Amino acid sequence: MGLFMMLSGLGGWFAALVLAREGYQLALTGEKPSCDINPFFSCGNVMQSWQATLFFDTPNQLYGIGGYAVVAVIGAAMLSGSTFRRGFWVFTTVGLLAAYLWLMWMFYQAVFVIGFLCLYCMAVWAIHMILWWVFLPWAMKQGMLGSSPRLKKLGAQWLPYSWILIVINYAVIGLSILIQFPLLFSV
Repeated sequence: MGLFMMLSGLGGWFAALVLAREGYQLALTGEKPSCDINPFFSCGNVMQSWQATLFFDTPNQLYGIGGYAVVAVIGAAMLSGSTFRRGFWVFTTVGLLAAYLWLMWMFYQAVFVIGFLCLYCMAVWAIHMILWWVFLPWAMKQGMLGSSPRLKKLGAQWLPYSWILIVINYAVIGLSILIQFPLLFSV
């Protein structure tokens, strides 16, 4: 799990860093982001929406840079043998859940409200969906979210099948994009 968290954190961090750089260049020089590749994939339009700076007028990418760096450090600490108290894991779970809910809200906003897709945002969504749906049952199994034998058993039973929720999550996003942007996939 340490390696998984470290790699997930580094992947999310890198995608957020690229988004931040592209957003900075757009704000500074008006330079079109590299992910503005057609009428559907337009990171610039997403970056210029009010949703992209909802909290304290700060670009969302900066929260991603900080948050995913923390995930990567937690993974690296686990790899080095560090252990953490239950309170730490509860706080980590709440943070990962908040990030998941935020990213799914941003998915909804991008697809159904803003009307544009952002490739780097989609990379963050994809990474975080895997991180969340694997981390949660693992934490339950390890007793990090409570010492209830039922909770541990549920986590142990769910963990090998966590890929099912990942596939469902991807399918919902993929079908939503297909429905909202039918010309994207036209022949």
